[in-house]
Amino acid sequence: MSTTLHTPSADIAARVADAIVRETGGSDSEQIIDLINSVYAEYQGCVLLVDEEEPELKTPKTSFEKIGGRFWVAECDGNVCGTVALTPTDAPGFARLHKLYVSSAARGRGIGEALCNLAEQTAKSELHAENFMLYTDSRFLDAHRLYERLEYIRQPGLVERADASHSIEYVYTKRL
Repeated sequence: MSTTLHTPSADIAARVADAIVRETGGSDSEQIIDLINSVYAEYQGCVLLVDEEEPELKTPKTSFEKIGGRFWVAECDGNVCGTVALTPTDAPGFARLHKLYVSSAARGRGIGEALCNLAEQTAKSELHAENFMLYTDSRFLDAHRLYERLEYIRQPGLVERADASHSIEYVYTKRL
């Protein structure tokens, strides 16, 4: 499969082997939920409760657009194999990365890095952000390695979520 990337910067495409990255559409919701559910299943105690905790996954494009954000998917062989979203924040100069997930079968091919780069570039060009932030579950060690390789800095402290997964999260930031 050829690499195609619909982004503000075509140079990201070279880093995505055999994946197509595009904005999510109305028919992606089920595959997005399945992908995130499969990632959560890799970690003990992680559960995805869409209706109760993440209803935006039912309509990702419109849900993120309503708050000034964007949502993209990566496709591998016609199936969603990665996701990432971006939103503005209330903090001046900051934008936020959300929903970075890559299927276990698609990891190690540069998809996560390309999705991060796309979100960062869009944050700079469309939201005029100077800084990027994200929350990540303390169990997602592969994600932490990616963020640190991409020069995100883990901030002191922990965020304890009142969710079904009993999530404890780290906050990472990056100067864009």
